[in-house]
Amino acid sequence: MSSFRTVTMVAAVLLAAFVAVSGNRYYMDIFIFTCFYGTLAVCWNMMAGLTGLMSLGHALFVGIGAYSVAWGMSVHGWSPVVTWPLGVGLAVAAAFVIGMLCFRYGLRGYFFAIATLAFGEVAFFTVSATETLGRSDGMIMPISSADIPGQLQFFEKWPYALIIMTILIGTIGIGEALMKSRTGYYWRALRDNEQAAEALGVNARAFKLRCFMLSAGISALCGAFYANYVAFVDPRSVLGVELSIQMLVYSIVGGMSLLWGPLVGAAVLVPFSILLRDYSAMPGGDIVVYAVLLAVLALLLPQGIAGWFVGKWRRTADVVS
Repeated sequence: MSSFRTVTMVAAVLLAAFVAVSGNRYYMDIFIFTCFYGTLAVCWNMMAGLTGLMSLGHALFVGIGAYSVAWGMSVHGWSPVVTWPLGVGLAVAAAFVIGMLCFRYGLRGYFFAIATLAFGEVAFFTVSATETLGRSDGMIMPISSADIPGQLQFFEKWPYALIIMTILIGTIGIGEALMKSRTGYYWRALRDNEQAAEALGVNARAFKLRCFMLSAGISALCGAFYANYVAFVDPRSVLGVELSIQMLVYSIVGGMSLLWGPLVGAAVLVPFSILLRDYSAMPGGDIVVYAVLLAVLALLLPQGIAGWFVGKWRRTADVVS
């Protein structure tokens, strides 16, 4: 399937879902969070599924984007025109430093995952103890009673849905374009056999660093959106290791072999978890049911939902032809 067709199909499905839920604020909220987590999972998979960089501290970059917006607006009154690029720039810079340290000493696999987790936890506890950033209580952003498009404050939810849809479609478009480029082939070569790729002349450190920085920048963009949408950030929601684990879970359930596979995982698990949480009669019952669902999906569909669907479609096409 060509990159254009993939992006077009994803955009069409998202637009249809947007139209279907546009008349209900509750379902629109679910749609927005599905796109938010779907974007995070896709950009995480762009790094892990295509290059083999398994980061467990990716929430660090989401937190940088979110806190840049919250701090810039609450303390200085800066608009998103300033805070969004600031958050993305700081996240890319942080990814550059972390990546250079990790790749300089040859960290990969589990060691790279532990290193990124350590950086994320240092950021979590640092922010939790910083008074300027609200400590563990978080930061509440000023909210106006009227729409202020320049501050990305809207009374209705549909403008936020359009923003995060655009970010999601753009992320998939960038990823698909890179997959068909020389960079994408180098990334997959590094994932499959880094030593062989280096022997053929691939600069492993440089290409892994580019992928890490790109994924960090998109994650920070999502964090900036989250801050503007929720108007509240705290260390647990945007810097906690749980957020990094969610990206991994959505990617595995959706299918890491496909760039857009994690979006399918988020589309299944995010609405399911929200609806369970809101309508579960037994305290903690939503967590139990959610865990059982994850176990069942992992056992029955080890290749992920999207991987299973694409595999079945290809087998059917082969039989027909």
